[in-house]
Amino acid sequence: MLYALLWVALVLYALVVWRAGELSRRTVVWAVAGLHALFLLAPPLLSQDVFSYIAYARLGAEHGLGPYTHAPLDIPNDPVFGFAGSKGAVSVYGPLFTLPTYVLGPLGVAGAYWVLKVVTALASLGVVALVWRAAERLGRDPRAPALLVGLSPLVLAHVVAAAHNEALVLLLTMAGVYAFVCGRSAGAGAWSTAAAGIKASAALVVPYLVLASRPRMPRAIGGAVAAAVGLVVLGLIGFGADVFQSFSLLSSNQGRSSKLSLPYRVAALLGVDRDPVRALFALAFVAVVVWTLWRTWRGADPIRMAGWATFAILLCSAWLVPWYLLWLLPLAALAFDRRLTTATLVLSGWVLAIGIPGIY
Repeated sequence: MLYALLWVALVLYALVVWRAGELSRRTVVWAVAGLHALFLLAPPLLSQDVFSYIAYARLGAEHGLGPYTHAPLDIPNDPVFGFAGSKGAVSVYGPLFTLPTYVLGPLGVAGAYWVLKVVTALASLGVVALVWRAAERLGRDPRAPALLVGLSPLVLAHVVAAAHNEALVLLLTMAGVYAFVCGRSAGAGAWSTAAAGIKASAALVVPYLVLASRPRMPRAIGGAVAAAVGLVVLGLIGFGADVFQSFSLLSSNQGRSSKLSLPYRVAALLGVDRDPVRALFALAFVAVVVWTLWRTWRGADPIRMAGWATFAILLCSAWLVPWYLLWLLPLAALAFDRRLTTATLVLSGWVLAIGIPGIY
């Protein structure tokens, strides 16, 4: 039933985005805010990751164990253990997320859960607000961009309801994009780089904003470098050299294959080993990045180019889960590229069509 309802919601979502110009701004705002409130109250039916966040927080705050060297398996008697998702995995999340979550440890499982739910819903609304404001700064009607991001059923079900930290990642990324749109090059470099302090994959957007910041590129580079140094210092102060262990897990994710990923499906269809297929897709992604960076250097819209690069990484990655769509949606919304918008909606349908909710 839930799977069928998600399909209905996806079709209605596409229709609403298509007819966005017929809706008042008040209607758009209330629809986005109302659905966020509804999914804030909904249980995390499709993922246990929020409990993994709590487990990592309790590892450090309550048990004195480092989340980059220890896993929830090391605290089997903790109240969160039975709920945690990846019980045997150390944290892959950066220090800008991991260290602040330590304050959740003393709140207990229920208290930490609701704090993360509220923060995620507010962060997701913040992403929509930044998209709205950026669209206005670009001289565009903000209604369709806001709806493309704020009404996505996959984002509502997999990010807001499940309290995934993708919302926080994209809040920082879009703060960088908004700073770029406003002509604040240093802020563009700093905010977009700070997003990588939660998930390293967010760094993909940084070079596009930096390259497009001419003639203020030194300021953009300075902002990015300052943010990167700050993240390293934060990580070292909080966790010592153990913080760099998170990158090994990021790499190992590409050694696995999600059933939702295109490389997995292609290898299964051809009946061949997945490793060479993953390598070919990785080369294709590198080619897209090089091409889009060159186009950005030649004056193409960096938001549109970053959007296509993000679309490429979602297609080419061996590890794809539904909440990763939030990486693409705000960029597609502000690119004002009908082909990218269509590709984003098709990708939403692809993820929904080939995946059984809760199984990746």
